[in-house]
Amino acid sequence: MSDEPQWRENVDAEEKDTTARRLVLTPASKIRLRRVRWLWDTTPEDAPPTSHGRIPLNSLAIAAGGPGLGKSQFAVWLTARITTGTLPGELHGKPRGVIYAATEDSWSYTIAPRLVAAGADMGLVFRVDVQDDEEMHARLTLPKDISLMGKAAEEYSVGLLVADPLLSMIDASINDYRAAEVRSALEPLVAAADRHNFTILGLAHFTKAGGNDPLSRIAGSGAFGQLIRSLIAFAKQESEEGEEEFVMSLEKNNLGRVGLPSHSYEIQPVTVKTTEGDTYVSRFVLGPESTTSVRDVMRAETNGESAGSSSEVAEWLQGWLTDLGGADEAREIKKAAKKEGFSESSIDRAKKKLGIRSKQQGFGRDRTSHWYLPEAWERDVLAGLPRTG
Repeated sequence: MSDEPQWRENVDAEEKDTTARRLVLTPASKIRLRRVRWLWDTTPEDAPPTSHGRIPLNSLAIAAGGPGLGKSQFAVWLTARITTGTLPGELHGKPRGVIYAATEDSWSYTIAPRLVAAGADMGLVFRVDVQDDEEMHARLTLPKDISLMGKAAEEYSVGLLVADPLLSMIDASINDYRAAEVRSALEPLVAAADRHNFTILGLAHFTKAGGNDPLSRIAGSGAFGQLIRSLIAFAKQESEEGEEEFVMSLEKNNLGRVGLPSHSYEIQPVTVKTTEGDTYVSRFVLGPESTTSVRDVMRAETNGESAGSSSEVAEWLQGWLTDLGGADEAREIKKAAKKEGFSESSIDRAKKKLGIRSKQQGFGRDRTSHWYLPEAWERDVLAGLPRTG
């Protein structure tokens, strides 16, 4: 019996497939070259143009960090500067609208007062709601509402979409730990941003796992690392003076220069007047450049877990201070701890464990911090006796 009919059937099927699906080759010479434009560009006057671009225009950027580090306040800070045309970059002097999509914070109690505190043009910030006759409690959902988002962005001249947090807007049927599914939700959004000229800032949390790589610590699928063009990370450490220091780093920059300087920042309390009286919120304040990066803070935390047990570090710290009469300058303590192989973060944890108190002395460059064991604190500080040694 001949096999020709089966063979002919396979060939016919293959020919049929090739007519429905084909490859189109475009020579590189036909592709239009485009320069990278930056929503946020911190290039100094004496540096090459756009060499310090941080967030590319019309792309997806992520702001990520642990809880309580000011990610949402940063989003409000960015919103205020875009709506007032004061953000260094392509939109400087060109105020644009911002769609602020938030699912965790109250507009009346938190978001709107923060926007006022940050100096935003409140007429250019838009809360987004979804009306759906078939769904009583509809909310903005990706990828379902992407086409509607694109139309709204053009109608209201939107320059930024804040998604706080980004994961909450992905359709519940999508497994956010499966890269392929997350890409199916976010790739159309990124395409819409490029087509309708707006940038996306998605807020995300850090997981405890992932070591000292900020990109691997973003909660959710690894697809975030593949799709985002910029990652702005946030962390907190304790300074040599015993004070909390916030640091913000650009930990991914696909379209620009890597290794840009980190910045310190503050979260300041602000009083905002309402029709019902004063309310109290916080705002993000960008500080000077910092030599410490978020990756450095994570590395110190990781090393602190392996460089001696907590009891060992606490025992060393207590012994060091006891030998010096109960107190010493924080800078000298951390210098000695480093020689012993203990990280700053492990020393800070030991400080809390022992109930050590700190006191600032001096001003400006002469300012120092001294650490006191509880008994020394009561003897020298509470009793008002100045310390001379």
